Amino acid sequence: MPRRSLSLSLLVFTLFVGNGLSPAQDSESASSQAPVVEGAPGLPPTASVPVPVTTASPLSSSASAPHLGVTDAANTPKYFTITASLREEYDDNIYTTRDNKKSSFVTEFSPSFLFNVPMQDSTFSARYTFGLDYYESRSGNQIDYTHEALVHYTHNFSDRFTFDARDQFGYYTEPDLLQAVGTPFQNGGYIANTAIFQFNAQWTPLFGTATTYSNIAVFYQDGDVAQFQNSDENTLAQDFRFAFAPKFNFIAGGIFDDISYFDNSRGYTNYTLDFGVDWQALPSLSLGARVGASLTESDLASSSSLSPYAALTLDWQLGKRSKLTFSYTHDIVPTDEVDAVGQEADRFSIRFAYDITPRITVHLEGIETYSDYTSELIEPGTVPEFHESDVGVDFGFEYHLNSNFGFEAGYLLSDVSSELGERDYTRNQIYVGIRGTY
Repeated sequence: MPRRSLSLSLLVFTLFVGNGLSPAQDSESASSQAPVVEGAPGLPPTASVPVPVTTASPLSSSASAPHLGVTDAANTPKYFTITASLREEYDDNIYTTRDNKKSSFVTEFSPSFLFNVPMQDSTFSARYTFGLDYYESRSGNQIDYTHEALVHYTHNFSDRFTFDARDQFGYYTEPDLLQAVGTPFQNGGYIANTAIFQFNAQWTPLFGTATTYSNIAVFYQDGDVAQFQNSDENTLAQDFRFAFAPKFNFIAGGIFDDISYFDNSRGYTNYTLDFGVDWQALPSLSLGARVGASLTESDLASSSSLSPYAALTLDWQLGKRSKLTFSYTHDIVPTDEVDAVGQEADRFSIRFAYDITPRITVHLEGIETYSDYTSELIEPGTVPEFHESDVGVDFGFEYHLNSNFGFEAGYLLSDVSSELGERDYTRNQIYVGIRGTY
């Protein structure tokens, strides 16, 4: 089917669905911010504490895809929500390569179905999203399909003990540098599953704990890629929280992180101890800081290595219409470089959203990861030590025609700059589209 014909038919369908379509507060509009461990119930308000980078966020097919950090139940009072979006995009590097770049117009269609079941002391939500991308100028297969299912369950045992569980399972085809994991590598179709379980407890008025376990499993469709990239990562984080002033909490914690590759022995085990403070500077402004050290045991070498660990977070509600979040981490994270077990990475993440008017919303999201591949993390006799910088930017706006229907436009940048030149690529994507929810 010619691309323009496909675009027209999808447009007609979306307009039909959007005839009563939804609020700007769409449950599909998820932050790509890493899931965080919130302050334990009963404590004075505290800054959000980041889970280690490696557990931060699931792999996702595009910047518009929902991420695991969404609390669906808070976004809609209805038992179900149907969302549909249609985009027309120009992509100047569809194969994410350094040389011989190929550009194409892309038609993207994505319906999503959200189910929400509130209960007396619990909430349950589930969402399924289907994606169809049609590439006008791609040789061979011109259509990609993606699937994503997300479930989220919370339970309050009392006002002092809470439990949160969420799982995201999906089939994807695209890289996404805005995801908060340690590697930007995707090549062809892959299956990813991310599960996070969190238990918060306030044992006394001054002492609380936060326990988080996560698992990330990735399986690639291409056999040659799967041999080096199929992986399973397990992370356990434990925080002990001590309130020592009305607005301050002292934090002591530990992180156990282990990643293994099914057909390639290049994983690692990482042990981290950290200490820090959370400060509720204003009712609308919270900050957190952590410092510590990590001991990394490599699967490729018998020796261990020490490295610093650090994390900073800022969460600022700028009036009624805008919100700013910022985070920084220094940690050992996974990598797609087949001759390395991991990378020592500095990651800066920012997200800003602002309602200019009740009808116009803008957002800016950016992530930069600067990585050192040291000799302790590289297989001996393979590649030399090197540095790499990965950047992802998403800027866009949405105009809400009415409470049910809106137009959107935006720009996406993906850039990998490595001293191993074959890893380099730059990708620019510009899109316009329509979105609605019933």
